[in-house]
Amino acid sequence: MISAPSLRPRSNGSKSMFGGSHTCSKWLLLSVLALLLSSCALFRPAGADEKKEEARKEEKKRKEDDKVAKEEELLLDPVPGKKVYDPETGTLVIVDQTPVESMDTIRWAEVPYDSVPPIRSARTLMEEGEALTGGTRPERIRRGEFGTEFYTAYNVALILPFLSDNFDPKTAILPENSSWALHFYGGARMAMENLEDDGIKLNVTVMDSNAEPRKLGRLLSSNRTALLNAHLLIGPYRRENVELMAEFARRNGKTFVSPHSAAAGVSNNNPDYVQVSPTLESHCRAITQHVRKRFRPEQVILVARDKDAEKARFAYFQQENFLIEGVRNDSVMLREYVVEERSADFQNINLQPFLRPGDTAVFILPSWSNETFIYSFLSRLKLARQMDNYVEVYGMPQWIRYERIDFDLYEDLNVHVSSDTYIDPYAQDIQFFRRRFFDRYGVPPNDEAFLGYDVMLYFGRMIHKYGTKFQYYLEKDPQQMLHTRFDFERVVQPGRTTGRENAPIERFENKYVNILTFKDYQFQPDY
Repeated sequence: MISAPSLRPRSNGSKSMFGGSHTCSKWLLLSVLALLLSSCALFRPAGADEKKEEARKEEKKRKEDDKVAKEEELLLDPVPGKKVYDPETGTLVIVDQTPVESMDTIRWAEVPYDSVPPIRSARTLMEEGEALTGGTRPERIRRGEFGTEFYTAYNVALILPFLSDNFDPKTAILPENSSWALHFYGGARMAMENLEDDGIKLNVTVMDSNAEPRKLGRLLSSNRTALLNAHLLIGPYRRENVELMAEFARRNGKTFVSPHSAAAGVSNNNPDYVQVSPTLESHCRAITQHVRKRFRPEQVILVARDKDAEKARFAYFQQENFLIEGVRNDSVMLREYVVEERSADFQNINLQPFLRPGDTAVFILPSWSNETFIYSFLSRLKLARQMDNYVEVYGMPQWIRYERIDFDLYEDLNVHVSSDTYIDPYAQDIQFFRRRFFDRYGVPPNDEAFLGYDVMLYFGRMIHKYGTKFQYYLEKDPQQMLHTRFDFERVVQPGRTTGRENAPIERFENKYVNILTFKDYQFQPDY
């Protein structure tokens, strides 16, 4: 068994490479230490081991000739992306899609205690009388509108589900479900470096939210001082934990950014709550807007199983269609088709009545939990379609990850989906980020790495530019990021007496939704 390095706290604190200190909860010591010390195989900088590098140099001459031959073989491969060249072995490695190292095979390497400063919990810092900045608190420069405050540096609490409680020191294997947090954190660290280069100083405290609300509740109590000193809270993952953090932020007037949860109704009357991922309602409205730009309302059919939850989603589309139509006596509602579950394979689906000769039928399915239903619908639509019928289908983001459905159905039936993410693999900035991430950590970035980078970069800039209550300025500053566009709007619930303009703010939500079409056997933006 490989033992972990000593974690004894030092009295002099530890400075962050991001212009301040970088601390974390004591429950996070083992998992994040692997990140910071680069001793974990997941985030080990490429070429960090000097001894192995010297050994590889001895074989360099022998591999030069092989490299040319292997690169030629790669170029001639009839299936692009099937093989990738491994510079360490000088061979072609066959992969299914993007090579991602399995999370359950990662082990830690032993690191000398004196090689780097130890990670120390926020509680330890406070017990020793030190602030988040390692002894110097940010100085307030001035106040602004909406109660915003400007400081020389800003304290940021990053609360992510590293699941360090599930770490088994006997096997030294990281919890598999910690992948989301590790990649998010890896991208966020890269953004912090960019912010420091821009002169933006952040003092970041990293904490482990774990997965269970009761554990997060203990974290909020044990690290209360550190959280109260923070100017910005980011995280966590699960809805239950997001609700706890949102309530903590509302009670204490702390701006809270939720990077993952797309749930509506997380927190009521909370202008300090910022939601990065659009809600289901926003997805439905974006689909309706995209459809109505191209088709008449009588061409559109809403389809769902005979389930109350699915049928209730029809209201989002009908309401948005009504707003597009305006107050007119001849406004046309979208047609609705509810499929009864008479058999497991939905043999009773009948689409012939909706297919008019020489016209286009647009089917919208706000359904995702039953892949068999979607597969049956698409299969029967393909059979029912005639030569003089043109069809288009709109679905939900989960369709992208379906495994049973033949992509020929997506291609033949002009399938579109909504998505809160689109990462263009051919864009130069995406390729540059992938190379940076791989060079630093030794593995390709997941989507969560792009999310962590974008969230930290965007909100780091916003708090520097507009102060601690930057959310009131989000609508003035939309930006295109790597994984999507940030276009925030305030969400209000008008009352009978207040009206919409004076209604209290429920939250600030990113309303931008990507509409992707399946073309050339891949999902791509449909502008």
